[in-house]
Amino acid sequence: MSDPSPLPPGEPWPEELRVQENGGVFKVTFDDGVIGAISAERLRDASPSADKSRTPAPNGRIAIVDVEQVGNYAVRISFNDGHSTGIYTWRLLRSLATH
Repeated sequence: MSDPSPLPPGEPWPEELRVQENGGVFKVTFDDGVIGAISAERLRDASPSADKSRTPAPNGRIAIVDVEQVGNYAVRISFNDGHSTGIYTWRLLRSLATH
């Protein structure tokens, strides 16, 4: 049986995912020690979903309202503007956290 992980052996793997600052920041800690803080606005803008339409966010501020693991390769992040169809792979989160 092959390894179901989407990352080649040796690539950093997320150890901790945490929503902070009242949903304004998504903190990712990787097993190689890299820690990234990604704003909810940046995550929303980088959504890999085909549906990137926006409705106004409450108080004009995008915030994360839920995070759900998808298999062993990604998370689905829901935002307060109603968007919840983007699936953020570990590789995408690593890129957003380091660039």
